[in-house]
Formats: sequence, C-alpha cells, structure tokens
Amino acid sequence: MSPKTVAAVARARTLEASMSHRDGPPAAAPEPQVIINAGVDEGVPPERLQPENRQHLADRSRQAASQAVGTKRDRETHAPRTHDQLLALRY
Repeated sequence: MSPKTVAAVARARTLEASMSHRDGPPAAAPEPQVIINAGVDEGVPPERLQPENRQHLADRSRQAASQAVGTKRDRETHAPRTHDQLLALRY
C-alpha cells in the first residue's frame, strides 16, 4: 500500500472508533445544582432555587405587580379628567 492509502486507512479507523464511542450509552446526567443563597436578580433561573426561595420570589413578584397597578393611574398622562378640567383645556 502507498503511504497515502495507509494514512487514509488510519484516519478511517480513527473516525470509526470515535463514531462507535459516540454511539455508546449516554453518560448519566449530573443532578442539577440547587442554588441556596441567590435570586433571579443575580441571573439564576427560578427552577434552580430552593422551594422556599421560589415561593418567596413568587410572593415578591405578586406584591410588586399589585403595587405597580396602584400607581399606574398616577403616571398616566391620559388619566380621566373632570368636566371642569376638560373645559379648562379648551381655552
């Protein structure tokens, strides 16, 4: 065999060995790491938080949402006006 053929056969065997290695059983997935002392503010996804921290985060989000609803009307420029206010805008 020529040197090129020998090299091609060696490459083919190496490729075949790596492909058969890939087809083997998958490695066991490691247990997901549970984050104890962090929050979504630090970029940690909620699924990785401890259950009690997840609950706290949900409560905090709900509370923040309810506060935002209460103050939204104060910030709106198109808030409902009284009849007198509307008349004053005409002049």
